[in-house]
Amino acid sequence: SWYDDSGVYKKEELDNDVERIRQVYFDEGYLDVKLGRPAVDLSPDKKWFTVRFPIVEGPQFRFSRIGYKGHTVFSDAELRSGSKLQEGDVIRMEAVREDIKRATDVYGAKGYAFSDINPLIQPDPESKTAMVTFDVKEGALIRVRNINISGNDKTRDKVIRRELRVNEAELIDTAAMQLSFKRLNNMNYFETVEIVPKQVDPSTVDLDVKVKEKSTGTFSVGGGFSSLDKLGLVADITEGNLFGRGQLLKIRGQLGQRRTQGVLTFREPYLFDEALSAQVDLYARQTFFVSYFEERRGADIVIGKWFSEYLSGSATYLLERLNISNDLSNQLFLGGGGVAVAPVTDLPLLVQQQLGKSTTSAIILGVARDTRDVYVDPKSGARYGLTTEFAGGPLGGTNDFYKVISDNAWYFPMAWDTVLAPRARVGVAHSYTSGSHLPVGDRFFVGGIQTMRGFEFGRAGPVSSIDNVSVLGATKQLIFNFDYVFPVVTEFKVKGVLFFDYGKGFEDGEAWGLNLRKAAGVEGRWISPFGPLRLAYGINLDRRTGEKAGVFEFSVGSLF
Repeated sequence: SWYDDSGVYKKEELDNDVERIRQVYFDEGYLDVKLGRPAVDLSPDKKWFTVRFPIVEGPQFRFSRIGYKGHTVFSDAELRSGSKLQEGDVIRMEAVREDIKRATDVYGAKGYAFSDINPLIQPDPESKTAMVTFDVKEGALIRVRNINISGNDKTRDKVIRRELRVNEAELIDTAAMQLSFKRLNNMNYFETVEIVPKQVDPSTVDLDVKVKEKSTGTFSVGGGFSSLDKLGLVADITEGNLFGRGQLLKIRGQLGQRRTQGVLTFREPYLFDEALSAQVDLYARQTFFVSYFEERRGADIVIGKWFSEYLSGSATYLLERLNISNDLSNQLFLGGGGVAVAPVTDLPLLVQQQLGKSTTSAIILGVARDTRDVYVDPKSGARYGLTTEFAGGPLGGTNDFYKVISDNAWYFPMAWDTVLAPRARVGVAHSYTSGSHLPVGDRFFVGGIQTMRGFEFGRAGPVSSIDNVSVLGATKQLIFNFDYVFPVVTEFKVKGVLFFDYGKGFEDGEAWGLNLRKAAGVEGRWISPFGPLRLAYGINLDRRTGEKAGVFEFSVGSLF
């Protein structure tokens, strides 16, 4: 290979290759496979080696009977519950190992942390079947004496302990240990996490929680480009573990050709040391939408609650002032914004109706179920989210509208450390009183790296018929993304993505349907210290007049 040493002859690896080949056969049911010593021949030009592995495959075996012995705590039916092994199926040793892990976890969840299960395989060459008996050594019930935490020079002990799902003086639970490991990793405070049981006596262990901290504070100044913001300068100061308390403080400023903003965020993940989180955001944003300006200044307070390990909810109160205009004065943009002011009469009617100042006072309720293994770069699990927003009415303000969004993503591990990641989003928003409008900035802008790659911002939805340039946003959206994620440089967390996007924002009054816009392309991702960095090129498979054949975009931020 041009980028590593694969394909280079290594004599010392031959024995390992023999075992790898043997394992491949075992995983396909060839239990009596015979492999001889490999023969190595050098080509006449002395540039290549030919390696031949002599193989006698033998018959493929199937399960004739599956059983257990040595067990007293659980019945056969309890141990078989959830097993994927079936009598008559081909014996695949990888599946046998997975079943051993499953049964071991059954014991581990009840405090038998050191149970040992081994398969006894009795093949019958005549019938080409084998009887598999799992020999169980249950061991003793194990309790946790002490939990010792080390390596946390900055992070306070209680910040780590509150993420653990194993407690002192209780029976050990291996499933809870795995969940604790996952939760500590998802804090994103540590380079490495280890949870190691150290046996004190036959029925007691100490748990050694060893972490290696990484920098949680960043200061960055840089630039970027997107189809909405165009060129932009960004300064960001973030501390994700403030004073070792697990709190988040973030200050972000952006000066761009199309967007200028300032945001201040503070988050307390365990309010009053309970499973409650609190977050406060203060923000000011100015955005140029091709032919008009939108200014937002406001604040919100978010209270979150965990109902279980995977189910959470949040309640937000938001208060903001909006100003929509076509006046370039008092607007702060990089290089003057690179904009041209359009006369009011040339603006889309939707925008003309909303020129001036308004106020939004809203309650936002959200619920999510999240089983992803790793939040930043998931390989398995799913996330289901539902958000509802209600503005105006008894809450005050001049904007009366509602908004509902469902956002769901799934992650399926595939061969060669690849992941299939489909995502589905549906949203609807409307004003509910006569004389009031859904603020144009609260409409759904479908198109761009966050929604439909291959389209410029908002152009997979309604566009003004006056200039065929101004994006209007939609009151309904339906988006399906299909990503196939594969490793490129594993040690640097660089990945590639092949994607197909199918969706659109619907015109006002248009009925729901599946005649959606299409795009496909390739994306590069780097899980950097500043968050996921994305470079995407999408090809518009449903090109219309005025649209580009393809769009290249760049972003830094969350994938979900």
